[in-house]
Amino acid sequence: MFLKIVKNDCYRKKIITVTVFVFITLAVLLGASATNIIANLIQLMSELQERAVPADITQMHSGKYDPTEIHKFTEEQRENIAMQETMVLLNFDGSNIHLGQNQTMAGTIQDISFVVQNKKFDFILDLNNEKLEVKEGEVAVPIYFMEQYDLKIGDTITVKSGGYQKEFVISDYARDYEMNSSFTSSKRFVINQADYDEMLIKQTGELEYLIEFKLNGNGDSQAVQTAYIEAGLPANGPTIGGKIFLLFNAMSDAAVAMIIILISILLIIIASLCIRLTFLATIDEDLREIGVMKAIGISKKDIKKVYLNKYRVLSVVAGIIGYLLSFVVVNLFNGNMRLYISSDLSGNLKYVLSLIAPLFVYFMIVMYCKKVLKSIDKISAVEALRSDIMERGKNRKNSFPLLKNKFFSTNIYMGLRDVWKRFKLYRLLFFIFVVCTFIVILPLNIYNTMNSPEFSTYMGIGKSDMRIDLRRTDTITEDFKKLQEELQNDSDIEKYAAYITSSYQVKNAEGSWDYINIEIGDFSVFPLNYLEGRAPKGEGEISLSFANASKDGLNKKVGDEVVVNVAGTEKTMKVVGIYQDITNGGKTAKADTSLALNEDAVLWYIVSMDVAQGVDIREKMDFYQNTYDSAQVNDIKEYTQQTLGNIIDQMITIVIGGITIAVIIVVLITALFLKMLLSKDMSQIAIMRSVGLTSKNIKHQYMAGTLMVLILGIILGVLASDYLGEFLVSMAMSSMGAARIQFVHVAWQTWLLCPLVLIVVVGFTISVCCKVTVEDDLSVALRS
Repeated sequence: MFLKIVKNDCYRKKIITVTVFVFITLAVLLGASATNIIANLIQLMSELQERAVPADITQMHSGKYDPTEIHKFTEEQRENIAMQETMVLLNFDGSNIHLGQNQTMAGTIQDISFVVQNKKFDFILDLNNEKLEVKEGEVAVPIYFMEQYDLKIGDTITVKSGGYQKEFVISDYARDYEMNSSFTSSKRFVINQADYDEMLIKQTGELEYLIEFKLNGNGDSQAVQTAYIEAGLPANGPTIGGKIFLLFNAMSDAAVAMIIILISILLIIIASLCIRLTFLATIDEDLREIGVMKAIGISKKDIKKVYLNKYRVLSVVAGIIGYLLSFVVVNLFNGNMRLYISSDLSGNLKYVLSLIAPLFVYFMIVMYCKKVLKSIDKISAVEALRSDIMERGKNRKNSFPLLKNKFFSTNIYMGLRDVWKRFKLYRLLFFIFVVCTFIVILPLNIYNTMNSPEFSTYMGIGKSDMRIDLRRTDTITEDFKKLQEELQNDSDIEKYAAYITSSYQVKNAEGSWDYINIEIGDFSVFPLNYLEGRAPKGEGEISLSFANASKDGLNKKVGDEVVVNVAGTEKTMKVVGIYQDITNGGKTAKADTSLALNEDAVLWYIVSMDVAQGVDIREKMDFYQNTYDSAQVNDIKEYTQQTLGNIIDQMITIVIGGITIAVIIVVLITALFLKMLLSKDMSQIAIMRSVGLTSKNIKHQYMAGTLMVLILGIILGVLASDYLGEFLVSMAMSSMGAARIQFVHVAWQTWLLCPLVLIVVVGFTISVCCKVTVEDDLSVALRS
């Protein structure tokens, strides 16, 4: 019997049923898709770790290296260390790597290294997650470069360095657990041992060492790192823990999943509000029937069950459909995971975890329905049979008489007056318009921010037109001086600033020594936005990145002191500022040029510059790229895009999806709301038509009121996405070293294009819905 009642009710209220059904399906679809992504990520990352066997501690080092010292240290730390291996990297500038006829990799921001496969752990894999085996004359190219330069199996790359020149055939793509992500600044090309030995003999490339440790199951990572530093072992480069590699590998897909989950939660809220709206309309229409049922002795529990069963059935059917569709939709977001983590997504974990979404939505909907249906308990049989029960208690004051209208046309004024008088009814619609705007604007703001040159300030880089990185070569110091002299005399350059980054020892909170990268230069030329304090300006001043200043780092705040080891001398420096930086694990620092340079541990030289007005930036970039073969020249936007990699690409999909979902919600909710409103106002509409108002006049009244609610909703939604959105994104990014994200706004998109789309969609929906109702037979309406 209950199923028959549900069937008849659904047939009688098709629009309402379809609307609620679509919202529940979308909520389950997105929730299950996000859970699916997370389940795949957990399972595939575990499998990738198992196959790649990554290092727990990686110490990068440039300079002199004695393997016997590392071997001795490893033996002393056997209680913590299970295995040790040192990978020797041959580093090349991008200009040394030739593709096809005229193209090189000169524009890349990545350090390019040629290596051979490790023997014990930290294996570089192919796309089947098998250990790479490369034949002589062949090379396995990192996935990052495969995407960036559209490299295919069978293509050739040529390495040219000094008198060395050799052509390699691309035999495979390299899936590198430690260096997959665009956030890591190095990429490893895998070649055969014979080719590698030939490069070594001919002294091509710059040597760099990856000193790697694999710990025992109960090994103490911090104890090993502290002992390593105290032993004075090679450490001219950053130290990276295994958790950083895990974070970088999972970051892109996890960020997408979090945004989808947020949208899914908003959809559940909208579905609940939609059901509330439906119940209010249904109970209003069925009030006499409820009174009859109560009068003949049907219990409150059974009456509520009549209404509740419909939504139970809807939730189950929508949940099943949403769950099944999620496995199709998730393929839109799994491309990055298939490429960088595993081509095989056939794991079973996703089928189990994805069930969380439909079950969660079902229980949320049922619980909410029960809460709303409590209103039936308050209605007695006698009251329910009175036609004015739902109207009782309404405030009749502030009626806004038509005679007082001096600013609007009559129809617009009547529409606005209706909103004011029945604001409790319209506030539901208002809230949903706010949420829809939020769903559209938040992903758009995130995309615009990441795609903007201003995002460089979250990478510890001041905004500038161009950036020149000088790689480590025998002539790097001379090139650096020559470049500054040339910039000084170049009338096309408006201003420039030179920076040198070196590795220094710094005393941590426990009193032992850590290594951090300190950048030296004039930071007033291209200033950063500081979370606290300011840039270092004089002797003895230092600014720390947010990650370095946090409790997990040096645990410092502005005004505290930091002890830095400079050429064997301990120097106490005052912290004058804290800034944001998501590069190099987020742990960097900046000091004035008065800090002595650590000559033996220079990591890189950078020059930032602004060109004069009217100068073509691309031409100037090409000039300096051709003048300095070992230099890497980029504009800041390109540098940011290369670093953020796939996150920007995936955000485009989310932006398009958010707009699509918002439009669907707006259409369905507006149609549902108007159906309820017009049903309540049927007798009032009939009276207006009988006194001479046309269908067009009545339509304009409803359109004026609804569009005013929409415009107010858009304004609040945009403001919410700006302030609340910034707060949420800042929370998510704080673990990476950026604790205060400020969105970059594209005004014509935020305040013109998106609102215009929503206004057109809502206006069209109102026009169609009103046309169906207000043009009905007048005599039927008056009789009812």
